[in-house]
Amino acid sequence: MKAIGIDLGTTNSLMAVGGGETRILVNRENESLTPSVVSYRKKRKTNEGEIVVGRQARSYAAKDPVNTIFSIKRLMGSLYGEEQLEDIAKKVSYRLADPPEDSDDQGVKVLLGGKPYTPVEISALILEKLKRDAELALGEPVTHAVITVPAYFQERQREATRKAGELAGLKVLKIIDEPTAAAVFFGADKEKERHRVLVYDLGGGTFDISIIQMVSGQYQVLEVSGNTWLGGDDFDKMVVQRMINWLIDEEDYDPSKDRRFLGVAKEKAEELKKALTVQDSAEIIAPMITKTEDGQLLDIEMEITREAFEEDIQPFVDQTIQLTEEVLARQNLTTEDITRVLLVGGSTAVPLVQNTVSELFGAEKVRKHVNPMECVALGAAILTEYYELTDEGATDAANKSTLMEVTAMHLGIAAVKGDHTDEFVPIIPKNTNYPLSEPKRRTFELAEENQKILRVPVYEGLNPNASLNTLQGSIEFPLPEGLQATTPVEISFNYDANRVLTVTVHVVGTDIVKKERLRRGRVVQQPKKQESLADDWREELQPAIRAMQHFLGTYGDYIDEENRQEIGEALALGEDALANENRVAGDKAVRLLQHKLIGSGVASQLFMAERVMQGADMEATRELARGVANLRSAYEAGDTSKVNSLSNALRAQVALQIAKSSSIGRVEDQKDLKGYVRERESKG
Repeated sequence: MKAIGIDLGTTNSLMAVGGGETRILVNRENESLTPSVVSYRKKRKTNEGEIVVGRQARSYAAKDPVNTIFSIKRLMGSLYGEEQLEDIAKKVSYRLADPPEDSDDQGVKVLLGGKPYTPVEISALILEKLKRDAELALGEPVTHAVITVPAYFQERQREATRKAGELAGLKVLKIIDEPTAAAVFFGADKEKERHRVLVYDLGGGTFDISIIQMVSGQYQVLEVSGNTWLGGDDFDKMVVQRMINWLIDEEDYDPSKDRRFLGVAKEKAEELKKALTVQDSAEIIAPMITKTEDGQLLDIEMEITREAFEEDIQPFVDQTIQLTEEVLARQNLTTEDITRVLLVGGSTAVPLVQNTVSELFGAEKVRKHVNPMECVALGAAILTEYYELTDEGATDAANKSTLMEVTAMHLGIAAVKGDHTDEFVPIIPKNTNYPLSEPKRRTFELAEENQKILRVPVYEGLNPNASLNTLQGSIEFPLPEGLQATTPVEISFNYDANRVLTVTVHVVGTDIVKKERLRRGRVVQQPKKQESLADDWREELQPAIRAMQHFLGTYGDYIDEENRQEIGEALALGEDALANENRVAGDKAVRLLQHKLIGSGVASQLFMAERVMQGADMEATRELARGVANLRSAYEAGDTSKVNSLSNALRAQVALQIAKSSSIGRVEDQKDLKGYVRERESKG
């Protein structure tokens, strides 16, 4: 039996083996990179369908883009109704399956060969190929793996990755953050050195930033942050948009709805991006890339300079730098405190990215000799050596380096605070080292007299509204009669090295103690309501509709046409749900409306800033008001570059103020206390 390290990437995947000389394994095509692509094709002679993976699938994309799945990593753990999902659906060549009408499982599925597949199943096909190819390269069975994920993946995304590995026939030893794996590889020969390493990880679909302390072969993650919707795919989309604009200008034809065009254009964009890493300009030549309604075949023959490409992607690179500076500020560090910077992920090969990071930290600190495409898989392979593999299972090996990770999000519960019934109360704060030496505890109290049920929904996230975070599970049980509203309830969380969350609920003064290990990571819906509360969805939808109507009336001049249209569709869906008593449609409308309140560009920035001002101190209010006025002026003047810069600055101000106060950004409260506990008023 053998264990390998796997970097399951958005665009490409790699595998490596440790022990002795840690090395990258080549696949059966004798390549180190396996495209993370799956296609369904029909054989010419028999017309039978078959699924192909990797290079073969990628080559087939131009012929049948609708049946070619790429960037599936971006959909891991996704739910129907999420705002980012709508954007992806418009840009990819394949199709998403329609959401189920009456199912509690709202996990996204894609269509391949006319059949729906979950992202877990598609990822399992990629992992299965990697497993078979590794066995061919090693000449022995591969049974175990350490698989890497973005540091900012939520638990349901991590669990989806674990399930994909198991479905592929692998026993998953550990799901490890990509930046941490890269740091392990970097530190493999530096056990006597001390470093504070910043890992800048820009892959195909995600961006992660991590700060890791390395001392004598021990690794302590100080903080992780990032954006799971930012990566090289966004660079590619800008190139694809230039191709669309070229056809509109030259041929008076818009191919943006042609799925075959989108598939071929993405491949051409990736080729151009690579060419521009070593050239000042490059050509895109694509014969017969699209067909007009009257059957005319159109070609593309255009040139794009590195300068134009960098101008397009500058806002994305700026976002990564902003996130990096925020992480440093939260750790009270400066760039001088960082001794090494690791560039990880294929998108860091882009010269603009390398130059921008070097300007921030100093070129001498940036480790460019470390292969950014391979270091993650190599680090994962080193981590496989931390385990002893036996017929009975895998156990931690003795005398191996210590690895302490941190939580990327808060872990907490929904509770009542004042009149608000959707308060998110963290129990394990973001950036807490785990495994925990002892459980984290907080004491609450019952929310009302003679409470008949106790409900403790557990969430992961950063939003002060519990319901806008990711539900991990819920502990519910009946209470005896006669308990007072002030009855203390102690809730403790324990979190082990395998990311298993154990929740204990103790009603103080009674023998009621509930202890559960939550089945974390699965797609979980909101806690089930009592039958008597079956109509509560209307009480959530109606305020959401009113809030959006107010939003449109106040900030409508700052909403672009695309968002305005999507908001109109969400409002129509909500009104129709109310008229036809359609709870499923109503729940979806609520999610869409809530996302649009915070996802409509400049309008949402102004909305959030002006909401935040209501609870801010005088100095913060002045700063926010100045930011709002400047952003309004830049928008009205049509200065796009200045709008982007001011919008990012205002977003940072809002985030800082939200961190100071958990009372911002709430939706209208419901009267029902839902059986939740109440957060205790602070004394003194």
